[in-house]
Amino acid sequence: MKALRYLNPDILETQNIRPPVCGKGEALIRVHSAGICGTDLAIAAGKHPRAKAPLVMGHEFAGQVKEIQPGHTPTDLTVGDKATAYPLLVCGQCWACTNGCEHVCRNLKLIGIDRDGAFAEYVSVPLDLVMKLPDNLTYEQGALIEPLAVGIHAVAMADVVACRSAVVIGAGPIGLLVALCLKKAGVSDIIMTESDVHRRMRAENLGFDVFDSEERGVADEVNRVTGNEGADMVFECAGTLSAARQMCKLVRTRGRVVVVGVHKEPHPVDLQTLNFREISMIGTRVYTREDFQKALQVIRDLPVEELISHKIPIDKAPQGFELIKKTDDVCKVIIQME
Repeated sequence: MKALRYLNPDILETQNIRPPVCGKGEALIRVHSAGICGTDLAIAAGKHPRAKAPLVMGHEFAGQVKEIQPGHTPTDLTVGDKATAYPLLVCGQCWACTNGCEHVCRNLKLIGIDRDGAFAEYVSVPLDLVMKLPDNLTYEQGALIEPLAVGIHAVAMADVVACRSAVVIGAGPIGLLVALCLKKAGVSDIIMTESDVHRRMRAENLGFDVFDSEERGVADEVNRVTGNEGADMVFECAGTLSAARQMCKLVRTRGRVVVVGVHKEPHPVDLQTLNFREISMIGTRVYTREDFQKALQVIRDLPVEELISHKIPIDKAPQGFELIKKTDDVCKVIIQME
């Protein structure tokens, strides 16, 4: 089968390799669409601490079930089903796993990082992780279930029932999905900040007010919208130094900061403002199974396909990574196996 493999830092190749063996308690999925995310970029650059070459990356995907090898757990899955996968591999023994939050397992692993993933024509997945897709969902939509679940989890963790105003820092795929989830949850005033002009245009096309995060007037704009109080909540979705410095300045007294972006190194945070305004700060990581199921239910109600900027065939998959690094107007790149 054809597969995109990480071989060394900054060296990716589409190769012909043996298809994975569908082991006991697993399903073999014929992949149709798979999305490139920030974690894949980190792996390709040789910066992920667990990913080891040679590796088939990819954990955002959708395809069709081609083989099932039953295990100990019953399944209603059948050959021919459209499917995606909840890609978290957990130990089942640590405090998190035994207390209802296995998504933050102390020994958390992922498909596409710790075992071969979906940048290939076939991927084998444990049966208990496979989730059916509705027949009327496209494979491209199915490949966006995983990042949408990140947005759903962030909004759920924030408890936005009484939230009227929110700032989303960063208008990349995750920031846009968080903003769409906030809108669906009924938050009336949503402001986005983003330094890249093309991302700002995409956010505007989705109906959001968006300001250049590098301009000094961002806090003034937030105050103008919020009656000079600051936003009820700030969702940090950029994972950058500038975002870490900015987030406490944009939230009101006793407001809430939700850190969604993954910071690759420690960044300074304005703890004085956090103290003086009694701000709450919440970290979020990936998603629960319930978030994943909700993503399956709501994805057809959201314009998620507007996030797809490029579709690349598997033969040219390395070019997809180059596009993200070197092309201005890039949002979500989808690798297609056909």
